[in-house]
Amino acid sequence: MISIEDLRRTVQEVPPLPELVLRLLSMCNDPDVAPRDIVEVIKHDPAVTMKVLRLCNSPFYGLPRKISLLEEAMVYIGTDALVNFVLAGCLSSFYHRKNEGYGLDEGDLWRHAVGTAICSQKVAERADSSLAGLAFTCGLLHDVGKIILNAYVAEDFQRLIDLVEKEGISFLLAEERVLGYTHPQAGADIAESWNLPSEIVESIRYHHDPLLAKEHQKLVSIVHVGNILCISFGIGIGSDGLAYLFHPGALDILQIQVKDLFDLSIEVHDKFKRAQDLLALS
Repeated sequence: MISIEDLRRTVQEVPPLPELVLRLLSMCNDPDVAPRDIVEVIKHDPAVTMKVLRLCNSPFYGLPRKISLLEEAMVYIGTDALVNFVLAGCLSSFYHRKNEGYGLDEGDLWRHAVGTAICSQKVAERADSSLAGLAFTCGLLHDVGKIILNAYVAEDFQRLIDLVEKEGISFLLAEERVLGYTHPQAGADIAESWNLPSEIVESIRYHHDPLLAKEHQKLVSIVHVGNILCISFGIGIGSDGLAYLFHPGALDILQIQVKDLFDLSIEVHDKFKRAQDLLALS
């Protein structure tokens, strides 16, 4: 078994998020920051500005007219969506590499990240609309730890699958037994190294077990349900695929029912079909 120290050293070698993203995420949490301040920060990066405007004019949002200014985009889609577009643009190439340890082809992990972001946002709109923008962010980031564990999972893949099949345990528990470290732990450690807000760190750390969340249980439950929905749709799933547990207690926390998830499935399917420009960011 590789040592936790070696794994954590690998985490520390992950390139930092661009300063633009970190600054925007920080500004979103500051009640004294006005929307125009956020626009001014984005406008200083012409490449990001062009990418955001392209996304705003894509079928993903279906706006009634063409948008040519970030100020207009802010009015139509809101601050959270604008920041999430910037985050998505910065993360896309990071996610697009092959993830052979988890049986993911090039782009699969990115499709799953976007799918989970969309699902999480839709779940939040039912459970607590004030969390919808943040839920999208957390959905984009929830599986970032797989990038780090990919090589180690590949080395021990057969042992992991044997444990899942013979003992009927989740892939997460198999990771813990074989590696001593799981992809949510790795992802949370990456998020902490990026100095991301605690609610994002916690949503990554506990997205497979929301009842363990300490401070942001509702948000973590939203991401958990969003992830399970995305897996059930078969969006960007790999060899670990369906070998994860669904915690019904998350629905109790969110005060939604299973039938609500069936209603959401149509909305999610339509939204994901319209997300092609978002998926093609890299």
